[in-house]
Amino acid sequence: MLGLKIVATGIGMMVLTVIIHALFMVGGARMAKWRRAHLGIAKNEMMKASLLSGLTIWMFMAIAIEAGLWALLYLYNPLIENLPDLETAFYFSMVTFTTLGYGDVVLTGQWRTLASIQAANGVIIFGWTTALIFYF
Repeated sequence: MLGLKIVATGIGMMVLTVIIHALFMVGGARMAKWRRAHLGIAKNEMMKASLLSGLTIWMFMAIAIEAGLWALLYLYNPLIENLPDLETAFYFSMVTFTTLGYGDVVLTGQWRTLASIQAANGVIIFGWTTALIFYF
């Protein structure tokens, strides 16, 4: 039964992060299109670089928020004891979200399933972000 709750929680977090990412993506895309149209960016390589840098930072902010929400989920779950403070929970979350997986901080038992769902979520989010950046 706990396994189903873990999977449902992971899917719920995926839905939440996708919504957040979509909002950031739409906002970032609108900003980039407006700046392109009104500031004559097409003719100025430095302006293009600035626009792309701004969009990248904007989308990274979304990723940091999403990983932070995962961290809070881990931190405030009374059944997860491996992540005792916000710094450790956020570190674990970012390492998992990026699929880097150092392995120095890990979840045990059935909670590993939740971490694997977060890693899959991260792959989707990073691929989506990369596609958006290349589009502009």
